[in-house]
Amino acid sequence: MFKKTHIKTQSIVLISLTVIILLLSCDIFKPQIQPGSRNYVWEIDTLYMPMNYISTVWGASPNDLWAMGAGGTANDRLLHFDGTNWSTYTNESINCTGYALFGFGENNIWMGGGAEWPDSEGGAIWHYDGQTWENYFIYALDEHFHSIRISDIWGTSSDDVYACGTISFYDGTNECWRGFALHFDGTDWSEIARADFNSQFLEINRTDESVFIFSFGINYDGPDTVAFYMIDNDSLQQIYSNQENNISWAGMSIIEGKEYFTIDNDVYLYENEELNNVLSINYDDFWWKVFGRNEKDLFFVMRDGFVHYNGTDMEYIYKLPSSDMRFIGEPLIIGDHIYICLRYPGFNELILHGKLDDIDQE
Repeated sequence: MFKKTHIKTQSIVLISLTVIILLLSCDIFKPQIQPGSRNYVWEIDTLYMPMNYISTVWGASPNDLWAMGAGGTANDRLLHFDGTNWSTYTNESINCTGYALFGFGENNIWMGGGAEWPDSEGGAIWHYDGQTWENYFIYALDEHFHSIRISDIWGTSSDDVYACGTISFYDGTNECWRGFALHFDGTDWSEIARADFNSQFLEINRTDESVFIFSFGINYDGPDTVAFYMIDNDSLQQIYSNQENNISWAGMSIIEGKEYFTIDNDVYLYENEELNNVLSINYDDFWWKVFGRNEKDLFFVMRDGFVHYNGTDMEYIYKLPSSDMRFIGEPLIIGDHIYICLRYPGFNELILHGKLDDIDQE
């Protein structure tokens, strides 16, 4: 009798544990995502960059930011912010016409662009170890080309970094472009894909599923083409393509490990081998970019400012002080801070900085 009772008790315990495990795996026990705050304080920093323009900003912290452009000279195209002041970086000559910055910390930052003006020596990738910027890799071809430039760098870890860019050459009749993608394994950079059609690879991201590329193709025999690709077994797999004259804007962003695509005023996720619409942006002034911290803290780059989505509704949280201002480059989020480059004709280069109000966080 005792033996039978003991067996029943064990069964009940096992069933109870199974139920608990199943319940714990349900969404109701997972931390719920809270709507992102809209209480930001905004300011604009003026940067001195003679004969240059800012194209990108990246930083390890609000007290350690880098900004650069492709113009100027090797001695004034890179700027650094120490938490108080922006200053021109002059420790080394930066022989890279920079278009991309991305890093994993103050001692591990990548820069991409062209190897000297006008990018005729190949695509350049530089690295910063916390002390010195140095030329780490040059992507060049044996065959003739006019220029090669790196347009974007993105990575998941220090041994899993990606870059993309464009090769420009003349085929005897027309100027041609070929997009390419590179990968860094912690030691070496190597090519993982190259288009055999007119294309300029502008952005690259990676999720758990795949590497994604945003491409723009110039076609002499017809309308230009906007497309998204996946890299599958070192080959390009198209997931979307359209003529530029059929759409207003397109772009892509990775947010909390998910790849978000924007086409016109619609936002998509790539799931089950197709683009699925998850959100529509009901503003005529939507420009081109979605970025954020999570699905309830998204920002939309407008022609005249930022609109915020908190998981329920959308609302302007910032308006540019001048209609002549335009956003440039990839927005950057560091904790409670947001940074993005601004172009304002006739003025020095600008960086818009937004910080969550401390009062709102108490």
